[in-house]
Amino acid sequence: MSLKDTLQFWAIGRFLSTIVSSSEQPILDRKEADRRLDLLSRLAVFRAGLFGLLSGFVVIAVALFLQGWEGAEGLSGWGFIIILIFISSLTTGLELIFIYRDSLSTAARMAKILDIPQEELEQVELENSIPHWLVHAALGAPGFHGTMFGIDPLAKIGKVGLLIRKALKKLRIIASVTVFKMILRRLWVRLLGRVAIRAYVELISLPAFVLLNMFGMNSMMNDMRSRLVGHDLIPKVFNHAFPEGIVGMESGLRNAVHLGMVEQITTARFIHPNQIRVLELLGDYTENDKQPNDDQQRRANRFLLAIFSMSGKNSSRCRKLIRQLESKLGSLEVDFIHQEIDDAIYDLKPLLRPWN
Repeated sequence: MSLKDTLQFWAIGRFLSTIVSSSEQPILDRKEADRRLDLLSRLAVFRAGLFGLLSGFVVIAVALFLQGWEGAEGLSGWGFIIILIFISSLTTGLELIFIYRDSLSTAARMAKILDIPQEELEQVELENSIPHWLVHAALGAPGFHGTMFGIDPLAKIGKVGLLIRKALKKLRIIASVTVFKMILRRLWVRLLGRVAIRAYVELISLPAFVLLNMFGMNSMMNDMRSRLVGHDLIPKVFNHAFPEGIVGMESGLRNAVHLGMVEQITTARFIHPNQIRVLELLGDYTENDKQPNDDQQRRANRFLLAIFSMSGKNSSRCRKLIRQLESKLGSLEVDFIHQEIDDAIYDLKPLLRPWN
């Protein structure tokens, strides 16, 4: 079993065990459920900052101990650095384990509050199952990179781009959060130089690492909430945008929606769970030459912008595509759509304004 499979097996196991053991109960009242989700998110962000604080204090304690310890009088600058590298790597690694474990538990508790069916939460065999979606969010992964529904997210990347992507992926493993934080701490130490001062360098840098943890966890919570709410919200957005249903959709409109989804996925270079949900609703696609008229393209653009705003991390390529959609719709319509989707995700408000 590869390291990736081992990590995913552990993460899904953690998620499912929390589903069973959690005392959370489904909350039918939307406002009350929203307040509970907000509280869980804030607590997770606070705990992430606390983990960073404790991790930093351990390194500071070791640095102060080495400074005052008689046995360390003959310790060279490099010896001091090597010891702190080891301690920092160990504490930061444990810190990340606690953070990932906590984010998985929070995902499971949120799923119970939103009353996602138990049989769907326990379905772990499929890549597009809910546990996979939430595990990816809890571990900071954007989405699925393989071909699905006949769409290859990496279709536009090319051979050279694919080689670069593989190299960067390996580099990203090496330059993980643990190593990144370790390097920053070591740079602080080397810049200040004197052993007597080095014991306090960790204290100076500590707030930055606490905020880094909190920012990262807040981003994970937002993505997780989008995926959780999206399970129920995507069909509602689809029905709201196309009240005639998939059977009644004209060929030009369906073409515009499908091609727009393909463009989103190949631009982002991964398939977000909310996009998977849309493709499931669209069903089998039969390619044809029917071109959408202006009204059909406008309706498709409105829907595509709503889905894009719910589909994970946006690169510069994604932002460019979003700007193109926004320019076609106009600023007033764009503001309405963003507000409605934000209200639906973060306040659990229903969609009321007609889109057709």
